[in-house]
Amino acid sequence: MIGSLAVLLVAVAPATGVAKSTAPARSAARPPRAPPPPTAPAPLCDGDYADSVPAARASEILDGVRDRFVYAIRNVATYERVYYGRDGKLRRNYIRSVVHGTGFAYEVKDGETLIVTNEHVANRPDVTDEEHVVDGVPPGSKKVREQLKIVRDEEDDYEPGHVALTRALSDPAADIPIVKARKILPVMPYRIGRSSALRNGNLVQVRGFPLGAFPAVNVGKVVNPYTEDTERGWSHNDFVVDALLSSGNSGSPVFAVNCRTSAPELVGVFHAGYTDAAALNVVVSIDQLREELETLRVPKRGGGLHAEITAQDRDRLVKELFAEQSHSVTFPYGGRIATVRLADPTTLRFSILEDDYPLVVNEGVTLVDRGVNGFGTLDGIVVHVDGVPAEASPALLEAEVREHFDKLYDSLWHQVLGVVDYRARLSRAQKSADAFAEAQQAKSRLRKRNGEQKEVLGLCLFDADRAGAVAQRAVASAPVAVAGAQPQPAVQSEPPVAAPAAARVGSGGDR
Repeated sequence: MIGSLAVLLVAVAPATGVAKSTAPARSAARPPRAPPPPTAPAPLCDGDYADSVPAARASEILDGVRDRFVYAIRNVATYERVYYGRDGKLRRNYIRSVVHGTGFAYEVKDGETLIVTNEHVANRPDVTDEEHVVDGVPPGSKKVREQLKIVRDEEDDYEPGHVALTRALSDPAADIPIVKARKILPVMPYRIGRSSALRNGNLVQVRGFPLGAFPAVNVGKVVNPYTEDTERGWSHNDFVVDALLSSGNSGSPVFAVNCRTSAPELVGVFHAGYTDAAALNVVVSIDQLREELETLRVPKRGGGLHAEITAQDRDRLVKELFAEQSHSVTFPYGGRIATVRLADPTTLRFSILEDDYPLVVNEGVTLVDRGVNGFGTLDGIVVHVDGVPAEASPALLEAEVREHFDKLYDSLWHQVLGVVDYRARLSRAQKSADAFAEAQQAKSRLRKRNGEQKEVLGLCLFDADRAGAVAQRAVASAPVAVAGAQPQPAVQSEPPVAAPAAARVGSGGDR
């Protein structure tokens, strides 16, 4: 090698000298030619997103940058189980549940890194039941602790290397939270695309941690560019892909290749799959998430089990009740029967009927909304004390008991509005297949509320005695009737309903 190098140096040196001695003299040096302007690369394909990528460019386009911006996320939840031992004493034990998912960083803000994942990864059920199952945890167990962190993979137990995460935003209807790490991490180098531009056959790339085991890239096609997801209380738009994904992929970013720039763009977040089809997986469309990614605020959306009830919703129910001959609507609630009745133009009564309905028509608990400034406030709780109905003011209840009845009140509003909506859709169901499908979806949403309703109702029925004690004290402290005056009953009889004035029905908006 040394000899070759010496020969090379010897060969080059004379050549350089000859060039200097034999070069013709020039009067003036010509300016160097400017390099030709770069030509814009030809579009990869027609349309918005590519259906395929040429082999020569596949690695360049799909492999992307080497910096890691997709992370394995571990959720460690601890549940408390309370039970009676064989000796009859109350006992408790604690059970840990560990799940893994995927998250991706998209922005650094104020020294913190914002990361997107799935709500079902970042937030385990507060209480386990038949509709909120946690593997290895008995029903009726309560979550008492939860830790969320970035790990290398499912086997990473090196605690100093873990990155703790805290919640910045929660959007259960979209199954999307945004969490943050208190350090700067590599973020996604691609722009946010337009999921509305996706078409059947478009190529997609999914980056995540299948089963939490290792980082992986899965490729598939869009097989349905638009579906509405109302499962498990969700309410958002999805598209369906045929990429092979697993549970650890929950929260994975999904990219499509832009035809014009040949660059990947974020078009969605994988969040669920079909039970009987491994190659059919649903992705939350990015268009509806853009606002909350930028503002860290959940936008208002219609639908879902916990959608906000507007003043227009309340007005619609009141008008519906007035149109009914009985001024009431009967509907299912938590495995029992409930009614809502327009007692007068400014009074609504939500009643839960006793278990033995329809053999006996008795009201168990009644919530009163007097709507002086518009409906939307719980104003009274009527329970039976020694067989006599008595009303308690919510303001006099303990904070915990008041919270339970407020939840019941809100849940009853959601349920009756859902029932009215379903009946309206059902009346149109014979006109078209789409209308029939919408009615069935509305019915499915109503059924999914049952477990949550049972829990809320059970708490309030248990608290009915405490509400009754408050009502008794209110009656006992009432002024003694003056001789000759007419005594007032605990619950006043209601006058017939007159036509509600437009200025009074629901005029106060939400509270």
